[in-house]
Amino acid sequence: NTHSSVSNYYGQTLQKSEDLQTNACCTAASPAPHIRSAIANIHPSVIAKYYGCGFCVPDEVEGMTILDLGCGAGRDVYIASQLVGPKGRVIGVDMTEEQLKGDWSRY
Repeated sequence: NTHSSVSNYYGQTLQKSEDLQTNACCTAASPAPHIRSAIANIHPSVIAKYYGCGFCVPDEVEGMTILDLGCGAGRDVYIASQLVGPKGRVIGVDMTEEQLKGDWSRY
């Protein structure tokens, strides 16, 4: 079934960005400077597991709550957390346990 196929692909097949079997979700454009600055603050192990479709959040999000469905290892969650600031919140949800594993206590 589809759920099992997706869970297996994101949970077992993919271990790092280079394991992607398609470029359907990869953007060729370079991120904006403020997004590149935010990415520079993210642990390399999170960056290595980025399989997403680009950062799809409006520019003006300070103080807002953002929900990232299918957050994977959380790269976009970490970016968004820097943009919403101390009064905002970011919630990341993923169905694949392997994507969520890790020692995130240092973040």
